Amino acid sequence: MRRALLLATATLLSPLAAAAHEVLHSVEQGRAVAVKTYFADGEVLVYTQYEVFSPADAKIPYQKGRTDRNGYLAFVPDAKGPWRVKVVDSTGHGLDIQVDAGDASVSAAGGSAGSRVVSSASFVLRPLVGLAAIGAVFGVLVVLRRRKGTSP
Repeated sequence: MRRALLLATATLLSPLAAAAHEVLHSVEQGRAVAVKTYFADGEVLVYTQYEVFSPADAKIPYQKGRTDRNGYLAFVPDAKGPWRVKVVDSTGHGLDIQVDAGDASVSAAGGSAGSRVVSSASFVLRPLVGLAAIGAVFGVLVVLRRRKGTSP
């Protein structure tokens, strides 16, 4: 019984350790596209190398550089479509995302569109996974308690 409870607890807690190194991002679009990169614990990727690839040529980087001290990188798209942004730190943590620059190109032509923020889907899923983990722990405890109460 204890072994099963210990195994269930270890299984439920293992994704929490992995989430500490999860890299998240937010995208702000206006005249330029700004991407903020940060870990799940809120720490930003400071001075991390990045590459931006244009939809016109996906093999040669349109822009290379390092994020700033706040974890931001920015570029001004010259074409509509999906731009690829790749950010990887020295330990191998990072992200490889596509940013649709259709809205940025339109607003750069003279529109007064406000910046649009797009967050990672993990912010939505994280609370649901947490609730599921809590429910699983309580489920295991209820099953163990019932077995203990029914045995002679």
